Amino acid sequence: MIRTSHYQLVFILLCIVNHQAFGNDEEKEKPPPDFSNFGGLGLDKPCPSFRCSGRMTPVQKSRYKYTSSGCSAMGGGSMMMMAGPPKKEAYSVCCDLWHACYQTCGASKKGCDKDFDACSKENCGADEECSKSANMNTMMLQFGVCQKFDTFQYQACDCVSKDKAPEKRATAIRNFYKKNAPENAAKADQLAKKADTTGKMAGLFKKLLAKYPGAIAQIEDPQQAMYQNIMNDANKAPPKKPEEKVEETEEIEDDADEIQEL
Repeated sequence: MIRTSHYQLVFILLCIVNHQAFGNDEEKEKPPPDFSNFGGLGLDKPCPSFRCSGRMTPVQKSRYKYTSSGCSAMGGGSMMMMAGPPKKEAYSVCCDLWHACYQTCGASKKGCDKDFDACSKENCGADEECSKSANMNTMMLQFGVCQKFDTFQYQACDCVSKDKAPEKRATAIRNFYKKNAPENAAKADQLAKKADTTGKMAGLFKKLLAKYPGAIAQIEDPQQAMYQNIMNDANKAPPKKPEEKVEETEEIEDDADEIQEL
């Protein structure tokens, strides 16, 4: 079973590379390959939404710090890491919003991935190279297992009793505004009344993050840093061996002795 899955994954990666690198004009106009129903790899299984036990309900943590490690950390970019540091893509803001979406309590992985695809298409426009790069990331998201999404959801969500949920939602919204748009902090209570479910709250925060992308802190992708360090070490010139000056001195002295004897 493991061997079959390995071959299937290699086949899919080859299809992706072929589509991006060698596709003709007609193929480029077609949507990227969809491997979501490819058997044996579990790509067709949706990631379950975060849930609390008992009568508790999930709420976005107050003062949560949203972070993004850029487009290279999404999957497609990591395939190009060995070529050097990642460049600033025209759709970089979409990558940041994708990371933040995973960190939004109540969001769905499928919804976050779809939002990225739509955002990158809008930002790339008619730029062919930009679209190729964005499509690579979109396709690689299909290989994203639930572990990363689940980890972010556990970090972003607080489980609170339903009677305290409205207050917790208002606090989370208010703290977001205080940090990013203090003049709008008074709107928190009213917005919390409208966003009275986990799904509505997630939708509200996705809109807030899109409006205030500066709320997403940029961090270094640890995998990118690792590959870059490997490349830097590989490109370093080997150290020169120290010259054996002592032996050369001895040889010169020996020659001098011979000359004296002559």
